[in-house]
Amino acid sequence: MVDVAVEAPALARGGDVAGAVRLGAGGSAANVAAWVVAARGRGRLVAGRGDDLAGRLLAAALEERGIGLHPAAPAGSTTGAMLVVMEAGERTFVADPGANLGLAELDVVAGLDGAAAVFVSGYPLLRPATRAAAMAAAGWAGRAGVPAVVDAASWPLLGGGAGEPVLAAAALAGTLLANRDEAAALAGPRDPAAAGTRLADRVGTVVVKCGAAGVVVCAAGRPPTPVPAPAVTAVDVTGAGDAFAAAYLLARVSGADPAEAARAGTHLATRAVTTNGAWPPPLPSGGAAEYP
Repeated sequence: MVDVAVEAPALARGGDVAGAVRLGAGGSAANVAAWVVAARGRGRLVAGRGDDLAGRLLAAALEERGIGLHPAAPAGSTTGAMLVVMEAGERTFVADPGANLGLAELDVVAGLDGAAAVFVSGYPLLRPATRAAAMAAAGWAGRAGVPAVVDAASWPLLGGGAGEPVLAAAALAGTLLANRDEAAALAGPRDPAAAGTRLADRVGTVVVKCGAAGVVVCAAGRPPTPVPAPAVTAVDVTGAGDAFAAAYLLARVSGADPAEAARAGTHLATRAVTTNGAWPPPLPSGGAAEYP
């Protein structure tokens, strides 16, 4: 998806204000793939894109980073876009999934061939049109026995039982990633450890992200494990959760347990919050990755 980031001290409804506007490649899964590549891994994005200017720009951006794209052919509809408005320290999102709504189960399964780990965004699980495709990804990972995570997406979309598809997919994949608000929306308790423990009884492993305080790793039948995050001065938190997921999965592929993988995730997430935008800076030509 195209990310349109708008930052201003305050917005004037119906009027003009000065601010910063950035256009870039985005979408949760694409962000994860970009951070995987930056951390010396290989990434393939399974997503829909339109046969339009935005789709062509996104395909070029992925190719530039060495990220595979499946399906290779664009769809007939327009490319999706995400508007991120940052006002006085708060973020508001407006999402248009665009061509992703046409993603089919067969496309997803074919795109996962040979994958060593799988990231599933919660957003397609929360949309009826794409739920089956996203569920197919989680089910494939579970059957293949590869490390996989389902991201909880956004807390306003999860309340009142609406998050049930996310939990069902996470149970297939074995791991749920959620921030404090998302965990509370899914489980009830506001305390991250209590919410994570309750969710782990169904999912298996739950990692509750607590911002600068780090994360809490909850595994079914075990006490919660807090994992602190390195202290940094945040510049832009957009994409931090996706960077966490990238490092978490890479560590799990290398044999790390969930707590060790979460520690790797917090370190890459701190790199993300000191970077503007959802993607890491491009690597120098022929250079080594900057994010161990």
